[in-house]
Amino acid sequence: MRKSATVAMTVVRISWGGLLTAAPDAVLRGCPRTRTSTAASAVVRVLGARHILQGLATATGVMPVAWGAVPDALHAATMAGLALGSDRWRTAACADLLIAGAFAVGGTYAARAAAPSGQGLDDVVISQSPSGR
Repeated sequence: MRKSATVAMTVVRISWGGLLTAAPDAVLRGCPRTRTSTAASAVVRVLGARHILQGLATATGVMPVAWGAVPDALHAATMAGLALGSDRWRTAACADLLIAGAFAVGGTYAARAAAPSGQGLDDVVISQSPSGR
């Protein structure tokens, strides 16, 4: 079983979450046409905390890596909606959509890489569910 992809995804996720939590204004300033505010910084910090918690849950085995792609894909979808509906947040939402999409794809890749040979992603997700197979 290859765990290096899972470890890499977890390290990147926790690091990204740490950056969002520690320096939200710097992250927001990195998005052109995005103004910082107390509310925006709070939202970025919450998102960072979610990444840290998700990374820790994956690292400790509480949440299987295959499941991590789901909240990332949902987050990417909500960012697409925000980008379409808000001129003010379009740039930041597009950047976050790309990052969330990358985490969703990376999580899917990590789950497939960790799967036993010949086992499909659907089998990995089902085998990692609480009821299992």
